[in-house]
Amino acid sequence: MRIEFTYARPREYFREQRTAAGRAAAAPSLLGAVLLFAAGTAGSLTALLSPGVTDELALAGLALVLIAVGLCIQAHDRWRDELTVPASWCTPREWLITDEALESTTPIGSTTWNWAGIHYALRIPHAYFFRAEEGGRSFDVPREPLTPEQEQTLEDFIVERGLVIDEPIRSR
Repeated sequence: MRIEFTYARPREYFREQRTAAGRAAAAPSLLGAVLLFAAGTAGSLTALLSPGVTDELALAGLALVLIAVGLCIQAHDRWRDELTVPASWCTPREWLITDEALESTTPIGSTTWNWAGIHYALRIPHAYFFRAEEGGRSFDVPREPLTPEQEQTLEDFIVERGLVIDEPIRSR
């Protein structure tokens, strides 16, 4: 097998793959914001609508609402940080896939992954995702630049090597 291509992955390519990680990063702050907003609003309304309740409760409620707004901003920043990738990730990259290894080359350098060290492979909407046994390193091969014949060749190779887990490679 020999598959060669050059492709510059757009930022949207990474955004789609990292959305779940962005949600997970933002969730704790967002949950805290919702709880503090609810408590702050309830406290403020109780203080304003109930006779004999001190104004300090209303101010405390307002403070909780302001903290909730800060947590919303923090949640947004965490989400954005997870979805933002360095510009170097979007530069043109050359891929060479052979029976022995997968090589990825950019103007900065080259990386080679031997198939013997690959633990599993998944087909995701825009890429093939590979996880190496050693150190949990992972890499992806974009599907867009592959011809149907190249994609079939790669899938056959993956199945023959027994690298498939979770989503069956053969399902379309």
